[in-house]
Amino acid sequence: MKLFTVFPHLLPSIKATLLRFVRREGERRITVQSRDWLGELSPESLKSRDTRLLLAVEGKRLVGLFAVSDCGLGHAFLVVDRRYRGRGVGKALAARMCRLLPKLYVRVAIDNEPSLTLFRNLGFQPVKASIGPTGKPTLWFAFGQWTPEDLHVSAP
Repeated sequence: MKLFTVFPHLLPSIKATLLRFVRREGERRITVQSRDWLGELSPESLKSRDTRLLLAVEGKRLVGLFAVSDCGLGHAFLVVDRRYRGRGVGKALAARMCRLLPKLYVRVAIDNEPSLTLFRNLGFQPVKASIGPTGKPTLWFAFGQWTPEDLHVSAP
């Protein structure tokens, strides 16, 4: 498996493939708002220091995607092909994303135990609880140089 950062000039040629992958493998955990954001993501937006798109590829097959805007304060979603789950694809993408960004926030519904375990094991700190866009209780996790001010919460 290889990991790739999507460079802005490549985005237009692969965006349709990425959207199909997210719809097929996201299992209703990826919100419409996040899919719409990916669909509207422009090469100019991808030049932002706080926005990244990482892919995991096995041979010629896309097996994982981690998309982040505004260090996760905007959008952050991780999708792994169901046939490749449990093989470290999500962990590899998340670990690489942590090295690319100075800080990273993710929101995980509390019924998504695999993602909760993944981010805890990578050293993310739970920093906030809220009701997510799907109406489920959700934990915010932070990594790196995060600040409570980013989340409008009191310091832990």
